[in-house]
Amino acid sequence: MDENYDKRRPINWTAIQYLIAQANYGGRVTDDRDRRLMQVYAKEIFSDNLIAPERWKPYGTEELNYIYPADEQNVKHPDPSQLFTPEFFYEEIAARMEDLDVPQAYGQHINAEITSQILDSNELLGAILGLTPTKSSGGG
Repeated sequence: MDENYDKRRPINWTAIQYLIAQANYGGRVTDDRDRRLMQVYAKEIFSDNLIAPERWKPYGTEELNYIYPADEQNVKHPDPSQLFTPEFFYEEIAARMEDLDVPQAYGQHINAEITSQILDSNELLGAILGLTPTKSSGGG
């Protein structure tokens, strides 16, 4: 651990938002509107609400089971890192969260899912049609 680290110092959310929306994903996003959307999502998600006791939940997902799986702040253990291992989080997510995300989880309308399914179906059918032969030989 860095000897200059002070856990009482506030988190620099602006830096985290920039690293995620611009540095990590921004270089891969070619459309300006998509890049702006990444910035909006990063600003909404990565803030003090993310680690608040009530836990961050996207607007419109109150009825969905998107909750942080552990109450790390209130655990009484000498070394909480022994309890909250990656395996713990994997098992909690696998047991409690849905396998498929509904569009509301991303702040989108239900029509977004329908459009996505239509595009996926068209792509699949196009790939199948691309595999079929277009000419036949004249032999027996």
